[in-house]
Amino acid sequence: MSSDLDAALFGEIDPPQRLLMGPGPVNAHPRVLRAMSADLLGQFDPEMTAYMNQVMALYRPIFGTSNRWTMLIDGTARSAIEAALVSLVAPGDRVLVVNFGRFGLLLTEILARIGATVETVDASWGEVVPMDAIAHAIEKFGPKVVACVHGDTSTTMAQPLDGLGALCRAAGALSYIDATATNVADGFHYLDDRPGKPVGTAPATTPQEGELP
Repeated sequence: MSSDLDAALFGEIDPPQRLLMGPGPVNAHPRVLRAMSADLLGQFDPEMTAYMNQVMALYRPIFGTSNRWTMLIDGTARSAIEAALVSLVAPGDRVLVVNFGRFGLLLTEILARIGATVETVDASWGEVVPMDAIAHAIEKFGPKVVACVHGDTSTTMAQPLDGLGALCRAAGALSYIDATATNVADGFHYLDDRPGKPVGTAPATTPQEGELP
């Protein structure tokens, strides 16, 4: 087999400028691009710990929380979703998913692979799930975790969250909120007394109730 390669296929990477306005990817600030061109550090370098602490401190006001474990997951939004659910849910745990679009279905797929016992409370695409329906499902199913997407980009709908934390606390359940498309932009505000793991682009935060022993 010939080892000749077309030199034209391996030119300098120079992507065209695009205005990216979806939930991700988005355009990076020039300061971010400059930082990304700096020398690399290993993850065990002492300087890396200091930088990570700075990132954690900067993300706390974005979530509106003082949670110690507010961190950036190195990956896409889905990597933070999976990291949160895999850390929070064990095989056999009962999880209620508030499902009103494609990304509610994604939560059920991930949870099924974990081995959770999954129940959904559903709304037709283009609608949201009424809070009284969620309350009834929690009372009937008795979940360990209630998982909900805040804004589902497949339907453009935002699920109201007012009252969800109180329902979870009353039932002794943790709440998990996927705020990939809504954190900051749609007024999402994490409450320190609402146990769970909201997820944004790839950051995650969890209070003490969500920590592993």
